[in-house]
Amino acid sequence: MGHVLVDDSVFHVFFDKDAAPVARACSGDLATFVCRDCYDGEIAHDYFDFKKINMKNNNPASGPLYVEGAEPGDVLKVEILSIDLADHGCMSARPGVGVYEIDAPVCRTFSIHDGCGDIDGVLIPLKPMIGVIGTAPAGEPESTQTPGEHGGNLDIRNMNAGNTLYLPVNVPGALLSMGDLHGVQGDGETVICALEAPGRVTVRLTVLKGRSVPTPFLVSPTHYMTTAADASLDVCSVQAARKMHRFLMEHGHLDAAKAGMLLSLQGNLRISQVVNPKKGCIMEFPKGLIPIDFEE
Repeated sequence: MGHVLVDDSVFHVFFDKDAAPVARACSGDLATFVCRDCYDGEIAHDYFDFKKINMKNNNPASGPLYVEGAEPGDVLKVEILSIDLADHGCMSARPGVGVYEIDAPVCRTFSIHDGCGDIDGVLIPLKPMIGVIGTAPAGEPESTQTPGEHGGNLDIRNMNAGNTLYLPVNVPGALLSMGDLHGVQGDGETVICALEAPGRVTVRLTVLKGRSVPTPFLVSPTHYMTTAADASLDVCSVQAARKMHRFLMEHGHLDAAKAGMLLSLQGNLRISQVVNPKKGCIMEFPKGLIPIDFEE
């Protein structure tokens, strides 16, 4: 088993099938991605002038990493082993983005210490997560600001160490990239950002052949989670729920009615974010309630 380093000296803002790989790994290898924050480190001090930020570099993703043996139709299993953040983070709030009525842009920096983000004396317990993670799409490039079936700017607060993400392989080598780390985020990411921070992520990569997985698919020790993204919350909420419904029918061997009833009782349909070009939803279902033949 090897261990590959993907540093942040090369980054991109589009998931692109034609992007040149910056490193190569084999199935079973560990890979550590060094990630810039979503503002590319430009919020350099408290009350930074937002007009000085070059938004062309928003959400820089480190990579892509070529995974040997990954072919279109395969699934890339990404086990998130650790997320290590810097000792500082930043946020912005500004008019016209997010869901709140804000008069003028404000950029703030905050310290990270003792497992918390210090928000002007309000200590928020950290739950480090990956905001942007995905593989290259087979078609046109996708912005790192946009979520989709390839992954991308998913902004799911459960993208934590100890959990596993399953992504589609659309092109040879998969071309995995990630960035936009968060110290902590609530469902919705409603102000436009989370506690944005640079850091390092270590993952284990496995190429899966002949597997039926409703990608992007997130698995924690306690739950299965299906995801969907669309400009309409109405559309992506139905898509996420129906992905889980099909998963339970296939891997739980349930008929449509019983799967639907169980989801109505124990499934949680959540909004992951409402601030990206496409909004995101998750349907989660608890492990252990029924036998599931899904091999992790």
